[in-house]
Amino acid sequence: MAIIKRGDKYGVRVWVDGRHRWLGTFDTRTEAKRVEADATIAPVTSSSTTVEQWARIWLTRYARPAAATQRTYRYAVEQVIRDIGDVRLAAVDRPMAKLWANEWPRNTTRTARTMWADALRDGVCQHNPFTSLRLETPKGRKDLIALTEPEIDKLAKLAREQSGDYGDEMAAIVLFAAYTGVRPGELSALQWPDLDPANREATISRALDGQGGIKAPKNGLARTIILPPRALEALGMVARRTDSPYVFHSPRGRPLNKGSLSYLWRPLAAAWRSKGGRDLDMYELRHACATLMLERGLTPADVAVQLGHTDGGRLVQILYGHPDEGNARDRLKMAFAADGHKHETDADRLGHISDATA
Repeated sequence: MAIIKRGDKYGVRVWVDGRHRWLGTFDTRTEAKRVEADATIAPVTSSSTTVEQWARIWLTRYARPAAATQRTYRYAVEQVIRDIGDVRLAAVDRPMAKLWANEWPRNTTRTARTMWADALRDGVCQHNPFTSLRLETPKGRKDLIALTEPEIDKLAKLAREQSGDYGDEMAAIVLFAAYTGVRPGELSALQWPDLDPANREATISRALDGQGGIKAPKNGLARTIILPPRALEALGMVARRTDSPYVFHSPRGRPLNKGSLSYLWRPLAAAWRSKGGRDLDMYELRHACATLMLERGLTPADVAVQLGHTDGGRLVQILYGHPDEGNARDRLKMAFAADGHKHETDADRLGHISDATA
């Protein structure tokens, strides 16, 4: 066990399962000591294990690699402990889980579901009460009206107009994000060697975490995405630097991070609102990409491959895709267009129906 001073913060390293494990960096020595102490708790698999006991074990023995994820889980777990920490882990049933899930922020409920999933997998409990609770999906992504292609063009044009000398690169960021669906952290970490323009492909193997460090993409898996023509056009608008492998940079020539992207996006979003547009978050470019692909007749499973989902397209169907119903009806008509040449015309068929019902 060791607490390591790092500037004005404190790092914690422990020896677990025959190897050293880094548990993260914390703001105070008190918090670091608590995390260090939690790591010494022996796993308990009996029916007497409380939620708090398992939660402390889970935060240390099952810590995720990303520091930002660790921090998010710690905040959520503290709320779980405050509310049901003294309840036996095995005694938490679905009615209790749903009661608390309706009280907690959605992130706390997701963390609880993950924590119980690890407990179930390793035999610490017999069921996960936080799965399939059928909670109401919060408004936001689900009810989003995705940007259309003309709107994306207008946004890119606005980015070029209001960004001065940086206009081409800002417009390129808008177009590339909207036509590839990459996450902001993935866009920031993209490097020129990741691109294969000849095959219209790119490899997404890294992303930025909340502290500006490099991590694997969200699900931990690298993926190959396609580069539509507008995305290739966007890349042609970016000057390749000799002092950096990254594709996109800040106006000062530094690699992007989430902070600088947010800084760049705010004035663009404000300009968009000033011209009659609605509030716009950069992440909506990812939603726009999903919708553009669905509008072209691709399946949710196809879109999931591009976005980096591993659920076969379920999330695309629930949250990401917002296809236009008129275009959908046009495609449905086209699917049956050939049948009209083999049988009687629509007019004749309608005539028969009219005669039969007269």
